[in-house]
Amino acid sequence: MTLATTTDSEARYADLLDRLREVSGFAENLARRVQAEVGPFTGPVDGRRNRLIRMATEGAVRLFFDVAAGREHTSRRVDDLFAKMGHGEATDEHDLSPMLAALDLAAQMSWDLVRSLAVEHAASAAALDRLGEAIDTVFARLTEQVKRGHQTALHQLARKPHRRRHDLAEALLTGTDPYLASIAAEWTVPTTVVVLALEVTPAGTDEVPPWRDSPELLVCSTGLSDPGPMLVTTPEHLAAALDLLDQDRSVTRIATSWPVNLASTPAASLWTRRAIDLARRGVIPTARVIECLRHRTQLWLHAEPYMRQQLCQELLAPLLAETPNSREILSETLLTWLETRDSAPAIAARLDVHPQTVRYRWKRINEIFGEALHDPELVVQLTMLLKASVPLWKAGDQSDFERFHTEGEE
Repeated sequence: MTLATTTDSEARYADLLDRLREVSGFAENLARRVQAEVGPFTGPVDGRRNRLIRMATEGAVRLFFDVAAGREHTSRRVDDLFAKMGHGEATDEHDLSPMLAALDLAAQMSWDLVRSLAVEHAASAAALDRLGEAIDTVFARLTEQVKRGHQTALHQLARKPHRRRHDLAEALLTGTDPYLASIAAEWTVPTTVVVLALEVTPAGTDEVPPWRDSPELLVCSTGLSDPGPMLVTTPEHLAAALDLLDQDRSVTRIATSWPVNLASTPAASLWTRRAIDLARRGVIPTARVIECLRHRTQLWLHAEPYMRQQLCQELLAPLLAETPNSREILSETLLTWLETRDSAPAIAARLDVHPQTVRYRWKRINEIFGEALHDPELVVQLTMLLKASVPLWKAGDQSDFERFHTEGEE
């Protein structure tokens, strides 16, 4: 074979690859056929599964063109994507039959497309063989990644016998019907539960803490794990659970809900996580065990942080415009008056200042708020808003003031 012949053959092969790149709709057609012909993958043609199949197909196509062009494919994104898909099948307790059937269908559709283009453009047998080798190489690699991810997940699940208990905890915490999960976990769901949120630091060891395998605790350590694992137990076993957690020094904070019915479990999950956040920010007292029952007002007032900040910008603008020192003493004085409606001497005793100091501050408060303090609805709003905001300001949160000054400059 002469150099000219070789060059011409490579040029025709490159041209065939370019024509393959110009084919549109392959990923969409494959997704539709997989959903139509591979039973477990059925679903809406515009749903999440369809988008996942299309994304996987587009990644595989990019890999194919790299292999077919003889380029080294260094990105691990496609490998990781297919490994995660195999991992997901094992996590969902599925075998690989549907996934392998989908890969076989994709390989067949790829072959059909390549053959039809080869015939249409009179490609040589050698070019068709090269493309066929590329297809075989790609699908062997993808199959290997799927199997790797599936096997990894199976090993992980085998090491975690508490997986079904995790599923039950997740069902309770997300408001999903726990009936089937409770059967699988062999855990009788009570009428009331207590939710615990944990803040943890890296333990520095692979040793599993004893509370994770406690038969009286359901542990959800993924998905909802911000700032840390979520636990569910019964009111009767709460004390024992806290004793177990006390033995784990990696647990730095624990927030406990009060006993709630099953329908309120997702809400209790929010309360406990919010309590951890507020303790971290200095809004409520820092303690290793935080009882949400003691902090219901702050948990309620901080349920809508963006609403609080918006109202703060609107209703507390006169205070935000003050200097930092003036803002601190005036807001503290105003809040004390709103909460107690006491006289200047009584407020002074609470704040540990001279009564004349309170009178001076009160004069300034009246100057900046004026007649607004005689509006009953505004007084209620100011009380709640200051009760939520003053602890934040005292703890060093400057976001309200930064936003006020930024918006004032615009």
